[in-house]
Parts: sequence; structure tokens; C-alpha cells
Amino acid sequence: MRIRTHFYCLFFSALPVSAVAMSDSQNTVIPPVIVKAKQTLSLTAGPKTVITHEQMTATGVTTLAQALQSLGGVQLQDTAGNGSQVLLSMRGFGANASSNTLMLVNGIPLTNPDLAPPDLNAIPISEIKYIEIIAGSESVLYGDQAVGGIINVITHPEKKERVALSCGAGSYNQKNCYATYSHHYRQLNFDITASASHTDNYRDHNDYDQALVFGKLDYPYQTGRISFDYKLAKENMQYPGALTAAQVRQDRRQASNNTDFFKDWSDFFHLRHQQNLNERWHLLTDLAFREMQGDGVLSVPFTQSRNILYVKPQLAGKLGTTRVTGGADFQSDRYHLDSAFGTTKDDEQKYGLFGIARMPIYPKLTLSLGARGAQQNSRLTTTTENNNINRAFASTVGILYQITTDIDFYLRRAGSFRFPKADENAATASGITSLRTQRGIAYETGVQMEREEYSAKIELYQLDLRDEIAFDPTQTPQDPFGSNRNLSPTQRRGFTLSGKRKITQQLTVDGQYNYVNARFQDGINAGNRIPLVAENVLRAGLNYQFAQYWQAYTEALYTGNQYAANDDANVAGKTGGFTTFNFNLRYTYRKLAASFRVNNIFDRDYYFYTVYQPSMQSEFFYPAPGRNFTLIVNYLFD
Repeated sequence: MRIRTHFYCLFFSALPVSAVAMSDSQNTVIPPVIVKAKQTLSLTAGPKTVITHEQMTATGVTTLAQALQSLGGVQLQDTAGNGSQVLLSMRGFGANASSNTLMLVNGIPLTNPDLAPPDLNAIPISEIKYIEIIAGSESVLYGDQAVGGIINVITHPEKKERVALSCGAGSYNQKNCYATYSHHYRQLNFDITASASHTDNYRDHNDYDQALVFGKLDYPYQTGRISFDYKLAKENMQYPGALTAAQVRQDRRQASNNTDFFKDWSDFFHLRHQQNLNERWHLLTDLAFREMQGDGVLSVPFTQSRNILYVKPQLAGKLGTTRVTGGADFQSDRYHLDSAFGTTKDDEQKYGLFGIARMPIYPKLTLSLGARGAQQNSRLTTTTENNNINRAFASTVGILYQITTDIDFYLRRAGSFRFPKADENAATASGITSLRTQRGIAYETGVQMEREEYSAKIELYQLDLRDEIAFDPTQTPQDPFGSNRNLSPTQRRGFTLSGKRKITQQLTVDGQYNYVNARFQDGINAGNRIPLVAENVLRAGLNYQFAQYWQAYTEALYTGNQYAANDDANVAGKTGGFTTFNFNLRYTYRKLAASFRVNNIFDRDYYFYTVYQPSMQSEFFYPAPGRNFTLIVNYLFD
């Protein structure tokens, strides 16, 4: 059972181990765009960053992953090399990052019953209205996986009637086009978009093809609103595999195999009903369904499927001056994996009940209190059948003090939890049938200032985890490939500094610095750094409106050194830090817009992902692209 379940589990948590084993604008005068994301506070008094569509347009990012890295301060690990299966790390997580950062679309969590991260390429930049990023534990509001932070992508139907066409081309035979039609009939607004894209990507045997059809319907009425989102997607991707150090020196673009691939189709449907009960209270109900069917080869052929149903009713309003939100959520998952090593099936249900209140104590002081109870029921079938029940409780308390009209101070304590995944429970250590719920407590404080000409923020935190769920590379006769375990206590301490300055009406500069000290606190690796976590991440950007129709943007991104995945003992040495420089030139005139973006201007060699194989005492690498460019042209037909 260990070998059968392990091969796919590690595909998402430590992919190289398996590989080694084998906008538009209608104005003629364009105002300067401040590209630094807006800073606000969440309902729980935690820090919230908002990235708008205009900011993404100004920087020229073409994928959601680029937007999160450039504007959101999120550390990325791309094991597939195509931007689809990216690990998103907030607050110092490594190979288990995607299970500790919660991704949502319009408030619907994109959690999977297995270790697969959400497909970021299924959310095109053109569809995004804005992105909310909350760094910190938010399990009270969002439940499972909201440990290091949450990323909520908000889409919205166009209210104007229009037809828009966009096409792009770039390095590595990159080609993409999309067409959007928006219309309204009386109160009903709807739009539909079709897109297709292809790229060979940087490395050999790394082709990626995608076709998407998605749309929205929105019907507002006097006392509420009904909306419906849908998406149909088809993907075909090739996996180039990991390279040894010698192979990297020989040719960093080569593949280690010519067989591994994955192709899938998926759909997503989301129905939302908002009913205003009176002037102070409204009821919001979400119903969503996701499905995926796929097959491929990862050393051996396999087929995979998952079905996910999600329901969340919640009531929000005011009791006097206190703002109250409460509700329940339910998620039902079905997961199936077939390969030459056997079959894994998992039927899972998650239940949650939550409530939060935000009450003013004094004119400038607000108190936030909240709690959530949750339960996971799962039936996992491999060679045997195991029925497991996991429970969790999380609470939060925070204060917000308004020092002045534009300076806020916050202090909070927030609990978090994460339930084990199906393929984590399928590959546990010998003698353990199921993993315990991961629990954590975060302590956070900070000050932020927001003014028209400049803004600044400082944020400090400590995150203590108990029973953190992670892959343990320790090899024993009973577990020759390692196993998934509940770790001894771990801790993350860090701070974030960010700010922006509007120097002139045309020139804006901004920057962000993230420091995190993520370490094992107990056990044989006590004091060691957690692998795949860069202690220092720094970003600086400059936006310049140098002519009436022209805008230039440049940025520098520094990622510090880190240990390779699986190197819990910190014996293989650190992978060196690196800096990349990117540039975007944008032209806008009436209904035409064009962007030319160059990534990695100085052709710096670095890696998407590195992994250490203890049995071979060697590191393996996933090289990242060299210098590359993208040209995108948009035209709006009224």
C-alpha cells in the first residue's frame, strides 16, 4: 500500500522524488496608476491587501501566479513549470504550502480532498476584478487550510455591453487569444468568454495547452441579487521531471523523461443568492459544485477524479452598533485514483459552524471576537477501509485602534486548523491509520497608514503549530519512501514592511520586504530551518507615466536562500538566493491597448523547485525560465 499511494501523494508535495525515481481603456488621457495594492483590515482585524484589475494591467502580469508574486508578496514553488500547479506560500510554509494557504474564488474555497493545489491557470487575469489577500490565520471565517493566509479572487460580470478581443504571443511558442461578449436584458446582465492558449514552456517535454469557456449571469432585484458563474476547462500538460546537478550543467532546458503527462477536463458552477431582509440584515447563500476527470503518466499510467459540493448560508447584519456575521458550511468530496500500484478512494464530508462579532468599545477602539467548530468525516479505501473522524475548534480575538483618521493599529490572537488529506492518510507511517488534525495559534500586530500621496505598513507575527501535517523523508525498513506524519511543534516568526510613495503625478515607487524564521521546535530536527522557505523576500517597483498614452513599469524581486524539499536535517546546503528584474511597457489609445512585458531581463539562472533525496544524498532541480517576453493586444468593440 505504501508504494501504491506514495507515488501520487509525492507528485504534489515533493514531485521531484517521483521524477528521479524514473484591460482595456476608452480614455485618450490616461491617469497614472499606483500599482501598490491597497491596504485595509479584515473583519477579524487582520491585515488585508486588495489588488485591483487596474494594478495588474499596469504591471503587465499575464497569469494569476505572476500577480500574486509581484503584487501580493506570495512566495511561489512551481513543480510543473507551467503555472498551473503552483504552491502558494504565506507565512513560511514549504512543500505543504498549498494545504496551508486557502485559495477562494468569490468566497468559494478551492480545497481538494487530495494534495493537488488549485489550478491557477483556470482563473484568467481578464476575469479578475480584484484579489483580496489576508496574511494570517483566518480559520474562524474560512475554516480548513486558512493557516498561513487566504487569497480570495473576486470576479464580476461586466455591466456595459461590449465585445472584447485579446491576443498574445511570446517566448517558447506562446500563443493565446480570448473573446468576451457582455450584454444585458432589462435587469439581467450576462457575459461569456472563450479562450485558448498554448506554450512549449522553457524546458523540453513541457508543452501546455488549455481551452476555457466561462461566463456569468447576474440578476439584481429590489431586495437582493442572484448570480451564477460557470466554467468549463480542458488542459493537456507535459512534465519534464527533475534534473541532477550534472544534467543542469549540461543543458538546463532538457527533460529527464519523455513520457510523463496529465490531461484533464473540469467544470465549476457557483450559484449565489443575496437577500436583504431589512435595512440592517441580509442573508447570503452559496451553492457550488466542482468536478475533474483526468488521466496521465507519472512513471506509471494513472487515472484520477474528484467531485466537490459546497454549501454555505450565512447571515450578516448589526445588533445596535455591533456588526455580526454567522453561518454554517458543508463540503462533500469524492476522490478516486487508479494506477498500476492499486486504487485509492475517499469519501469525505466537512461541517462547520461559525460566528464573529465586531463591536466598537470607544469611538476609536473596536473589538473583534469569533469562533468556529468543525468536523471531518472520511472513509478511505485502499487495500483496507478506514473510517476517520477529525474535529477542530478555532477562536479569534482582536482589537483595532484608530490612532488618527489614516493610521490604524491592530493586535490579534487567531486560532487555525487543517484536516489531513486523503493521500496523506494513505501514506502514513507504519502502524498509524490516520493523522491528527493540525492546530495552530497566531499572534499578530501591526500599524498601517494610508494616505493619498503615500502609505506604509509594518506587521509582526508568530505562528505556533501543533501536529503540523507534512511529509517526513526519514526512511526506515517499514517506510522505505518516507511517510506523512504529524510533526513535533514548529514555529514561524516574522515581519513585513511595505509602502508606496507617489513622487509626482506621473511617478510612483513601492516596495515590500518579508522576513520569516520558520523552524522545527522539537524532535531530531529541532532548531533546523523548514525546507523550501526563504527567510528574506524583497520586492521593489517603479511605475512611470512618461507620455500621454505610454506607461512603463519595472520591478526587482529578490528571493533569499532556502533548503531543498525533504532536507529537514539541513545537511545538503542551501540553494542560493536570486534576483530577477521584470519590465512592462503599456500603450493605450481609445479602445486599443497593448502591453509588452519582459521577464528575467538579465537572464538569471534560478530554480522553480529543488528537492533532496536522502537515500542518494543528492539534490535535484527544476530550472526556471531565462529571459522571456510576452506581447498582448486588446481591442474593445462597443
